[in-house]
Amino acid sequence: MYIPFEKIGKIIAFFCNKNTKDKVLNYFLELKTVQNCKYIENNSKKVLKKLKKEKNKRKLRVAFLCNDETKWKCESLFKLLEKSEYFSPFILVTKSDAPKNSSKQMNLKEVLDIYNFFIQKGFKTYFAYDISKDKFIPIKKFKPDLIFYQQPWYIQTQQGPVVSSKFALTYYVPYYITNVSSPMEYDLRFHRYIHCYYVLNEIIRDFYSSKMKNKGKNLKVVGHTQLDYYLTNKSATNCKNYVIYAPHWSINYPQENYATFEWNGREILSFAKQHPEINWVYKPHPILKHRLLTQNVMTEDEIENYWSEWKKIALVYEGGDYMELFTNSKAMISDCGSFLTEYLPVNNPLIRLVSKDAYPYNPSAKIVVSAYYSASNLQELYELLDKVIIKNIDTMREKRKEVIEKLCLNSNNAALNILNDLKNELDIE
Repeated sequence: MYIPFEKIGKIIAFFCNKNTKDKVLNYFLELKTVQNCKYIENNSKKVLKKLKKEKNKRKLRVAFLCNDETKWKCESLFKLLEKSEYFSPFILVTKSDAPKNSSKQMNLKEVLDIYNFFIQKGFKTYFAYDISKDKFIPIKKFKPDLIFYQQPWYIQTQQGPVVSSKFALTYYVPYYITNVSSPMEYDLRFHRYIHCYYVLNEIIRDFYSSKMKNKGKNLKVVGHTQLDYYLTNKSATNCKNYVIYAPHWSINYPQENYATFEWNGREILSFAKQHPEINWVYKPHPILKHRLLTQNVMTEDEIENYWSEWKKIALVYEGGDYMELFTNSKAMISDCGSFLTEYLPVNNPLIRLVSKDAYPYNPSAKIVVSAYYSASNLQELYELLDKVIIKNIDTMREKRKEVIEKLCLNSNNAALNILNDLKNELDIE
């Protein structure tokens, strides 16, 4: 019997004082979450039993739900499933279900652009959002047997893991490689609702398991599909020698706070102008512009002028297919999160721009950053720019190689590991 715990909590909280209101709401929300977890677990057992019976009668339909092409990081898995005799993968393009006036809101053109992005790749692609009616399409209509999610937020209810558990097994491959120790990475309701959450390594799994309310029972170690690029492009040669400047967006964002643009953004542009002999790439986070404006760091005119100045001297790239840029680079300057691990297998130097207010790293990310140069102020930054970028002195190369091997970043084929896990769970020989 379904009990509307969240609704009950809101009614009771209405009569409570300020000090107890949040406690009441959280208590009943947790009751709702536990109830949903039991519902999902029961559904998953039934779905798994059904799929085991059908696996030899037809190809199982695997949906990848996507509402942002820059967050598409499962290409290696999609292509591997396409070659499999047991699975039929397809893309479902949807819209962010973010609140109105949120920076995460999308317009209909953006939905169409995402659809065209996948069509151009030659992937079987469907709209899970009806552009003509401006409404979500229930994911059940596409008859998926397995569903892969790329992010845990802004998912419309009829497309989310609770409803989907009734007819499909759900999986989560994050669009980024986690680096913070925040509960946002491991203990949202989504993380407990998902049938299987694939993580980078045992260090992450053990850390999450110690924090999660479900003790990490749905976590599995596979590596990350984004890093598969390095395995499938081993013959690629560095012919550009780019220096990549990649600033993060998280200005005054407590859950991360990695952004350092305020103390170095203008200075790095100035340095780049002074060194036109270098092939520069400006790779800002896609929402950095919005954050600079809302946090009163720059006016609209200043932002447009800043981007314009980079365009005069560099390749400006804000898309999601950036791994080729990485392999064609000689160094990176960044305060980003996921890039720290994503860039490491290139084994080129990275100057990490440090924010004094940054949220603590998780244990795996701490190992990663131990292999990088770090600058916490302009003096340190200028010294490293001269040493690493201009003079090409790289004293951390062996340390990076050691960390790459320790974390298996150059040998773990995540797509193959996921395929084998699916086959194992479904009793496919």
